Amino acid sequence: MERNIITGIDIGCSGVRCVIALEDENSVLEIAGVGICPCSGHIRQGVLVNASIAGEAIQRAVEEAEQTCGLEVESAFINITGLHVRGILASATVQIGEGRSEEPEEITEDDISQVEASAGNITLPSGCEVLERTIRDYSFGGFSQLPDPPVGLKSVSVQARVYTIYADRIAAENLRTVVQNAGIAVDAVIPSAVASAAAVLNADEKQVGTVVVDIGSANTDIVVYYGGSPIHLSSFAMGGNKITSDIQSLGISWNDAEKLKTEKVAAVNQFAEKSTLSVRKVGGRGSVSVALPVLTQIAAQRIEEIFNFTAEEIAASGIGVASLTGGMVVTGGAARMAGIIEAATAITGHQVEPGTPRAVKSGSKLAKTPEMATAIGLVKHGLELRRADTGLKRRAGYKSVSSRISKFFNKLK
Repeated sequence: MERNIITGIDIGCSGVRCVIALEDENSVLEIAGVGICPCSGHIRQGVLVNASIAGEAIQRAVEEAEQTCGLEVESAFINITGLHVRGILASATVQIGEGRSEEPEEITEDDISQVEASAGNITLPSGCEVLERTIRDYSFGGFSQLPDPPVGLKSVSVQARVYTIYADRIAAENLRTVVQNAGIAVDAVIPSAVASAAAVLNADEKQVGTVVVDIGSANTDIVVYYGGSPIHLSSFAMGGNKITSDIQSLGISWNDAEKLKTEKVAAVNQFAEKSTLSVRKVGGRGSVSVALPVLTQIAAQRIEEIFNFTAEEIAASGIGVASLTGGMVVTGGAARMAGIIEAATAITGHQVEPGTPRAVKSGSKLAKTPEMATAIGLVKHGLELRRADTGLKRRAGYKSVSSRISKFFNKLK
């Protein structure tokens, strides 16, 4: 039986992650395949700068995901991040009945379509393209912040607010091109923060007000949800690699610094191990003594910077701490760091929880880790987009023998 296949390709700074999911008869997503290919040097400040490295990593990650489930990827939803990914909240008002009378008239579907289009018709910064538009709410006759369009009710006017997320056009086009050159059609480009939120939040959390902070290798992506939709989105160039770089400055290799950060270093002093390790110097000539409390102090300073920036972005959203009932959810690879939840709580004043992908079926432990949030969120949010646009629908069938043989001989060329 054919089933709907949804693929997400997370093109991150430290590597590419591919997730292949299937939608069952109850519209529940099941993760069928996962592929990961580590790489570096292809992205700088969230922008693709090396197509060759990225293209090879995409092919390898997709092939690994395909091999784990026997399905073939034809198209995928991909992510985009960086300082250029931003959002604008705009509003518009239209007169009902073309303003011919001061008497209230019934609001029609055409009126709603007109006011939505007007609110979404904004002037973008030069060289940018729209990624997504979300209807924030409606107002009419003294009633505001209505989640549903007031069709069939009478008023002299109706207002709508639309949140538009945009990105640099060239950056988005380069991502599309490198994926297409890998033999995969692009269903849509989705902001990383929106994808991560789709993986770690439920509908209630989006409704009551929740912040998602996705700390990646090079970037931290933030999105604030309130009333069921995003109201603020931003990204800044600081992530886990800053901590690795600081540790590396002690004279050890990048790989050893990354291992120390992942396995030994904490985000706050109270979680620091009271011991000293001997670590090889760069090049393997001799070793250097590393005190873990010192490394934790280094990491804690970077974590403090990250969450101070986060607090500023939350304040810029205009939503106070009291209104964010859902608090803050921290995801991404850095969410594994010991003490990071306690650090985030102390710095921002929010109730903070770790964020791992949920509401998907999977037999893979890997699919339930925080660093997979963006990739899994791509398939979850992608499914929502596909339901709204049947033109995005793809079907999956198991690979034919001829397809496998063809790929085998292509590799021999």
